[in-house]
Amino acid sequence: MTFTIVFLTVITTFILFKIKTISERQQLNSKVEKRLFISGILLVLFIITNATLPYPESLYWFIVLGVLTVIGVLSFDVVKKELHRFKLLSLKDRVTNVAFYGLLITVTTLFI
Repeated sequence: MTFTIVFLTVITTFILFKIKTISERQQLNSKVEKRLFISGILLVLFIITNATLPYPESLYWFIVLGVLTVIGVLSFDVVKKELHRFKLLSLKDRVTNVAFYGLLITVTTLFI
C-alpha cells in the first residue's frame, strides 16, 4: 500500500507539473488555464479512484471514456496547440516523447 501511495503521489505531481509547463509555454489566459487545470484534476481523480476503488470492467471503461471525453472538450484548443508544437520537433525528440509517454501510461496502467 505504501508503494501505491508513493506511486500515486509521483504521478499526480508529474501531471500537475506538466499542466503548469504547458500553461507557461502556451501563455494561456486564465479561462483556458482553469479548464486545463480542471482536466488535469479529473485525470488525477480518476487515477486515484481507480487505484483505491476496484471498478468492474464495464464500469471502468465507461468512466475512462467519459473522463477522456470531458478532458478533450475542456482542453481541445490546448491539445491542438501542443500537437502543432509536437509536429515541429525533430524526429529524435518526437520518438523520445512518444516512447516516454507510452511507457508512462503502460507503467501507470500496470501498477494501478
